[in-house]
Amino acid sequence: MTSLWRVAVLAVLACSLACGAPVLLISIDGLRPDYVTHADEHGLKIPNLRRMIKEGVFAEGVTGVAPTITYPSHTTLVTGVWPAKHGILSNTTFDPTNENMAGWYWYASAIKVPTLWQATADAGMTTASLNWPVTVAANGIRYLVPEYWRAHTSEDRKLLEALSRPDGLLDELEAKLGPYTNGNETTIEGDEVRTRFTAEILKTKKPVFMTLHLTALDEMQHETSPFSTESNETLEKLDNMIGRLIAAEMANDPESVVVVVSDHGFVRTDTRVNLMIPFVEEKLAGTKSWEAAPWPAGAGVAVMLRNPGDQVVKTRVKAMLDRLAAKPEYGIARILDSAEIKKMGGFPDAAFLVELKPGYSLGAALSGAIVTPAPSTGAHGYLPDRPEMRASFFLLGHAVARGRNLGLIDMRQIAPTLASILGVKLPSADLPAMDVKAASR
Repeated sequence: MTSLWRVAVLAVLACSLACGAPVLLISIDGLRPDYVTHADEHGLKIPNLRRMIKEGVFAEGVTGVAPTITYPSHTTLVTGVWPAKHGILSNTTFDPTNENMAGWYWYASAIKVPTLWQATADAGMTTASLNWPVTVAANGIRYLVPEYWRAHTSEDRKLLEALSRPDGLLDELEAKLGPYTNGNETTIEGDEVRTRFTAEILKTKKPVFMTLHLTALDEMQHETSPFSTESNETLEKLDNMIGRLIAAEMANDPESVVVVVSDHGFVRTDTRVNLMIPFVEEKLAGTKSWEAAPWPAGAGVAVMLRNPGDQVVKTRVKAMLDRLAAKPEYGIARILDSAEIKKMGGFPDAAFLVELKPGYSLGAALSGAIVTPAPSTGAHGYLPDRPEMRASFFLLGHAVARGRNLGLIDMRQIAPTLASILGVKLPSADLPAMDVKAASR
């Protein structure tokens, strides 16, 4: 027996002793739990998601992170820690003079703690991921198509090919399935393509742990509000995809576990608040220089100081924010100071965090009216203590309890729970695993 063969055999034996069940983790971006737990009230035909309640384990709601937006939340889902600890603080990087040209936190090198992919790979098991945030060059993912875009053109396909791994993976999949979508395609058609590509990876690569991010529901709710006819129809189509993915995972291994999560909830909005304008008018921020600048995070804004110790600027900013908050039409719900922000685990270097009232969303205008109408739209990014911001957790599979309601859980509990199911260690997680197993007979 060669030394290489001996290593492979030992790895298989080690896994047979320590490994748990395979896990497919699917994120439906923006899925409020009451889409599923109160499906009848909304007239929703979602048999596969409802099956996960009847035959599996679910949460009434998941208290998310600050801010309740996509990239920080998805990183918490695979690390089990708050954004201040894992390092992904918003969707976009802080860029007050636009040097990064609206760049997002695409690169996994920004994550400061171990991930579930790393833990699984370290245990000798195969991993895969398709369209999950913050996965460019992620350690521990063997089969990877990251979520990434730049040009919003066909050139992005070349970027994805260069960033996917192993080399040639996208070409191999496209030869069987046709063209892949781009990294910022948020239509239901884009999610259909991602579903087919995920099913093919499950069939041919057989990962023990795989992650998938579906984005169409989030975009539809932004455009038409939660529980709109269009949003409901989008979820019904996604439910069909969930059913097919469950079947594909169970065909690989009937002892698998399928987990459906989301990153945040949603509220209807009818008014947009352009909070950048007051900073420009007060000459605190501009396109070339700045003293204090807002860092957008959905319906919240972190306020950053160029010199954190500058008490004069800090006082000016607080006075300006208080003047805005005193006018109800500006829709400001809360202004948190740095100590309050740190208690929520977000934006460790921010001087303030401004939360808008539900019904108000953040605009991007640099001039003109601060408040503008935006009827029948939707938003998230409010503070995580709001019930409307609760995310989802549904779990189905071998040896999983049937019909168990976990109540309200913390998003940081999900990663250690999945680590336990996989049979791997994630000691850096803030909280212990939840009990989702069926009672032994």
